[in-house]
Amino acid sequence: MTKARRQQNTAGQEAAALRQPGSASRLQGEQRQARAYIGIGSNIQPQEHIRQCLALLAKLPHSQPSGESPWYLTRPWGIEQQPNFINLVVGLNTGLSAPALLCATQAIEQRLQRVRDIKNGPRTIDLDILLFDDAVIETPNLIIPHPALLQRDFMLLPLLDIAPKQLHPLEGRRLCDLSDRIQYHQIIEQLPQP
Repeated sequence: MTKARRQQNTAGQEAAALRQPGSASRLQGEQRQARAYIGIGSNIQPQEHIRQCLALLAKLPHSQPSGESPWYLTRPWGIEQQPNFINLVVGLNTGLSAPALLCATQAIEQRLQRVRDIKNGPRTIDLDILLFDDAVIETPNLIIPHPALLQRDFMLLPLLDIAPKQLHPLEGRRLCDLSDRIQYHQIIEQLPQP
């Protein structure tokens, strides 16, 4: 058998194995768990879409939700003539890489019929990776920490509810010591527990 044929065979066997439940960890060894924080927002049937989103996040492979902030009613940012939003932050322990998590969150947005025709316009769901462990990532598709994290209260304050002592990887300071950086105050009120 030629070397190219052996490589093809091995690749095919690995692909087939990956389709079997639990096989990814056997091929890759135990995956390192990262702690990600994801901002969630919606202003189109927000309670329904957020509940669906949380259920889908809980089903991500190699991932386990690890905290949920209170839900906040917030004024829209960018385009004011639209319904108010509900925003929150969830923690997620995940074996996914940051780019794989981005793909997974975008797939959830698609599944919940997010439309991107108007920047900052109404949306069924919006998912933003705010932090991914202490990673600093800057690619054309993904910037972590989220560049607006310290500017927008509807991102930072829900994150403070579940991770006040988390360090900001660029600032080297705890998030609870950085709330004076907020420039945009959109939160109207904390909502009763859904």
